[in-house]
Amino acid sequence: MRARGYKFLNALYEILVFAMAVIVLLLLIGYIYWILTQIYALIQTGSKEIFDKIVIEILTFLVLIELVRIFTEYLEFRRVRLYLMAELAAIFILREMFIILYAKEFDWLSLIAFSVLILSVTAARTLAILYSPQKR
Repeated sequence: MRARGYKFLNALYEILVFAMAVIVLLLLIGYIYWILTQIYALIQTGSKEIFDKIVIEILTFLVLIELVRIFTEYLEFRRVRLYLMAELAAIFILREMFIILYAKEFDWLSLIAFSVLILSVTAARTLAILYSPQKR
């Protein structure tokens, strides 16, 4: 009885993860469409605001690509690798840092905080690779 319950929950979990992967993939397609339409509007108007939006959305697109990579990794191997999560966190932190630097809305405290975050995520990724369960 217990084994059937676990099988049911695992199957349900697989379906949910697959559905989330499809949703993120659809978001990627939507972002590509949105970016292309904004590039067309940028060419017509030359607006700095549109250019700023495009830069932010392209950085968000990179984060979504990493999310799709993590979902595919899970669907293939049935586990999420810590170093992939650390890479995703690093990309997200870099995205936020680039947005703040691009908008010129930064102070020394936030730059130090971002630096500490990047260093800790890099350390976590390095430790995850060095002490991987596959090596044991």
